[in-house]
Amino acid sequence: MVKKITLRAWAEARFDPPPHIKTLQRWARDCWILPVPEKLGKTYYVDPNAVFIGRDPEKAASHYGSEAA
Repeated sequence: MVKKITLRAWAEARFDPPPHIKTLQRWARDCWILPVPEKLGKTYYVDPNAVFIGRDPEKAASHYGSEAA
């Protein structure tokens, strides 16, 4: 099992500068990050290898298969 990291740590590793925490939380809530982050208390935790897909159905399909699009 992969150790999950905070959403902020994930964003700092992938973006320069990282998006605001409210933006990251919205992405997590709207399932724009795959695999979807888990919320424990007030903090989101995400797989370190997670990817940002946004609203792109092609990226979702490539990650989960054609039924996700």
